[in-house]
Formats: sequence, C-alpha cells, structure tokens
Amino acid sequence: MKHVGITGSYNRFYPALNFDRAGLFELIKDKYGCGTVLYPGCSIHITPSFYFQHVVYVDISETAKEFFKDNQNILSIVNSNKKYKQSAYIQFIHYDYTKELPVRENNYDLLLSIYAGCITKSCKKYIKRGGIIVSNNHHNDAQEAIEDSSVTLEALIRKKGRRYQIEEKTEEMLLKTLKAYTMPLKNMRRSNCGMEYVDNECYFVLRKTH
Repeated sequence: MKHVGITGSYNRFYPALNFDRAGLFELIKDKYGCGTVLYPGCSIHITPSFYFQHVVYVDISETAKEFFKDNQNILSIVNSNKKYKQSAYIQFIHYDYTKELPVRENNYDLLLSIYAGCITKSCKKYIKRGGIIVSNNHHNDAQEAIEDSSVTLEALIRKKGRRYQIEEKTEEMLLKTLKAYTMPLKNMRRSNCGMEYVDNECYFVLRKTH
C-alpha cells in the first residue's frame, strides 16, 4: 500500500466519519496515564497510537494484515498526530485473539475491548495487576468480565456534547447501569458532509485487581 492508500483507508473509515474517538483515548490517557496498550480486534483503527506510546494491535482480518504491512507509512501518520515526545512503538499481530497470543502476560496497562466480543475473557491475563480495561460491552463483554472476581467496575465514560466525560459513581450504581445497558441500534446519521458516526455509547472502565 502506498502512503496515500494507507492515509486514505484510515481517513475514510475513521476521521471522515467522526469515528476515530480521539477524545476518548485522550481522556483515558489523561485520567489513567496508561503507557502500554493491547488492542485486540483493532481493524485499522490506529488512533490509540496518537495518545499511547506503545500499542500492540491484534486482528485476524486480511484487511488489517494488509494495512499494517506498511509500517513506515503508518508510523509517518502516527508521528504527524501523536501527543507525546517519545518514539511511537507499534506492533501488529495477525492472529485470533481468543487463542494464545505471542505476548507476555501481566504486561500491559490498558486493554481496549471495543466492537469485538470475548476480548476481556480471552485477553485479561495480558494486563498488569492494577491495569484497566475499557469496554463498550460489545457482545456483553463487560457484563461477562465482572463475573470474574479479579475484575471490578470502576467508572463509565460517555460523550456529552463534543467531550467525553468520566462518571465515577458508586459500584452499585455502575453495576445497575451496566446490567441495564443495551448498545444503541443506530450510531450513524446524515450530515452536510455525508454520513457520520454519533457516539452515544457507554464505555465501561474495569480494573484488574489481581
């Protein structure tokens, strides 16, 4: 893939649709200070690398495999957008994340579980004790996760207006919200520029305690 192809693919599926959720990752970075990130089921969504210096992406799709082949041009995009001074570290693993991954256990600060199922169940072991998991509960991922005694529900994040905000309620209220939560059926709307993504979801912040 040429640079214009890499840039075009990413822009078409994420920034052009307002689907990059840059504000979400910025808030997570500012609040929790995560340095190392594991992102299973990533597709070609490289926005986390704008905020986190070390991100390992995992996806089984051929589209993602082809996209991540051009590592130098991906780094060029990231370097043009990153919000930190260090050199970006990006690794892509073309694999089924529900199977054993070639990464160290208890090694990452943050696990992203967005728009893919069984991520927390399969990949929690790679997160450090005290690390966090951010899940939009796709395929009941967060609901299944809290059944594990090593995971606690700490907060939720919603987009209000143009900004993402953290809501730190009592555990009882958070659990009530999670158990009653259903993902919105419609996230797309027509705008003057065409179709755009409307982020009206809840993102649940889970903490791995042991």
